[in-house]
Amino acid sequence: MLIPTQMTGKIVGVLGLGKSGLAAAASLLAADATVFMADDHNIPKRLPEGAHLRPWSQWPWAEIDLMVISPGIAHAYPEPHPAAKLAADHDVNVVSEIEIAMLAQPSARIVGITGTNGKSTTTALIGHCLNVAGIPAAVGGNIGDASCQMDDPGPDGVIVLELSSYQLETTPSLRTDMSVLLNISPDHLDRHGGMDGYVEAKARILKALDGRGLAILGDGDGHVRSLAMAWTAEGHPVEIARSNDAPPSIAACPALTGAHNAENAAAAALVLRQLGVSTTIIDQGMESFAGLPHRLQHVASAGPITFVNDSKATNGVAAARALQAFENIYWVAGGLAKEDGIGAAVQALEHVTSAYLIGESTPVFASALEGRCPATEHGDLRAATTAAFADAWAGGIAATVLLAPAAASFDQFESFAARGDAFTGIARQLAASVGGTGTGGAHA
Repeated sequence: MLIPTQMTGKIVGVLGLGKSGLAAAASLLAADATVFMADDHNIPKRLPEGAHLRPWSQWPWAEIDLMVISPGIAHAYPEPHPAAKLAADHDVNVVSEIEIAMLAQPSARIVGITGTNGKSTTTALIGHCLNVAGIPAAVGGNIGDASCQMDDPGPDGVIVLELSSYQLETTPSLRTDMSVLLNISPDHLDRHGGMDGYVEAKARILKALDGRGLAILGDGDGHVRSLAMAWTAEGHPVEIARSNDAPPSIAACPALTGAHNAENAAAAALVLRQLGVSTTIIDQGMESFAGLPHRLQHVASAGPITFVNDSKATNGVAAARALQAFENIYWVAGGLAKEDGIGAAVQALEHVTSAYLIGESTPVFASALEGRCPATEHGDLRAATTAAFADAWAGGIAATVLLAPAAASFDQFESFAARGDAFTGIARQLAASVGGTGTGGAHA
C-alpha cells in the first residue's frame, strides 16, 4: 500500500465508495488521517476500519482538509455534485484517489498513459513486458488495482498508471518520468465542458512531466499532433509512436491485431527501450501478451465463423479501428450513443457485410448507415447476435461476428464489461449449437 504520511492528522472526506474510494480511505487511515465516507447509492458491507460513515451533508466541512472524489462523480461539469459545491464553498481541494498515492511520494519511476482509446492495452502491455524483463513493476490506476493499493517497487522499479481524463483533472501532484498520450477523439464531453476542456484534461499528462521527462505521443489525430508540435517547440523531448514502427514481433501476437494496436505496441516499445529493456525481451513480451477482456477478444468459433467481443469500443473511433481489423464482418452495434453518434465508424465499412443494431441509438445509427451498409434493427443483444450468426453461417465462408458497439452500454447494461460478458455467453451458446467451441484467448 502507498501511504501518504504527510496526511497524518488531516481530516479527509471520501465521496464514492467504489474501488478507488475504498482504496483512498484505507491509505489515508494507514497514515493516521481522519476519514469521513459517503456514497449516494451503494454502501459496501465492509468499510475500512476506523472510517466514519456519514452523509456528506453532515461532514465537518469547516475542518476538512481535502476531499477525494470517485471518477464517476462530476466535480465540475455538467453540474458539480453538491458535495463538490460545498468543498468549493469551504476552500477544500477536490482530488482523485491517484492524488493520495502521489502524496505518498513513491520512489519508483512513474509512466503515465492516457488516450481516448488504447490506454488499457498499452498499460497492460508495458506491465507484461516489464514482468518478462524481470523489472519490478506495479500496474494500475484506471485499470486493475487502484493506485493506493500498489506497493512501491522501489527506485529500480516502475509504476505504470493508466489515467483517465477525470483523474488527470483531479491529480495536481502527478509527476511522471514518461508520459504517453495516444489519441484524443470526442468522448465524455459533457464532463469537460466541451472538446476544448477534454483536450486540456488529456494534455495534463504532459504537464506532469514538469519539463524533465520524455513525452510519447501517437500519430493518429490532429489534436495529439498539435500537442506534439507545441511540446517540441517548447524544447521538451518528444517521441512519436507510429504504427509502422511497431516491433515486428506483434505479428505473432493475436492480441495485437490491427493498425491501432500496432500504434499501441510502438508506444509501449518506446517506453520499454527508455527503461533499458532489450529488443529481445520486448519481442518476447509482445509475442506472449494475452490481451484484455472486451477488447477484440476472440470468445467462440463455429466452423469458419469467429465471434469477437470488442464491447470496450464505446465510441465511433474505437469501433472504426475494430472494423478495420477483420474481413467479412457481421457487425453488432448500438447502445447509448455518444456526442458524435456513430462517428468515425461510418467511414470504416469496407469490410462490413451487414450491421445489426440494438439499443437507444438504433434510429440514429440506422440513418447514418442508410445507403452505405445493409443494416437491420433488433430489440436486444441476443436477437442481434443470433441474426448476425445466422447470416454469417448461411454465407458458408470465413466471417467475423463482431460486437463493436460504437456506443455506451448504459441503456441496457450496467457496464461495457456486462455487455461483453452477455455477448460472450450468447456467442458460446450459438457456437455450441452447431458443434463449435468457446475460446479463452483475448485480443486487446
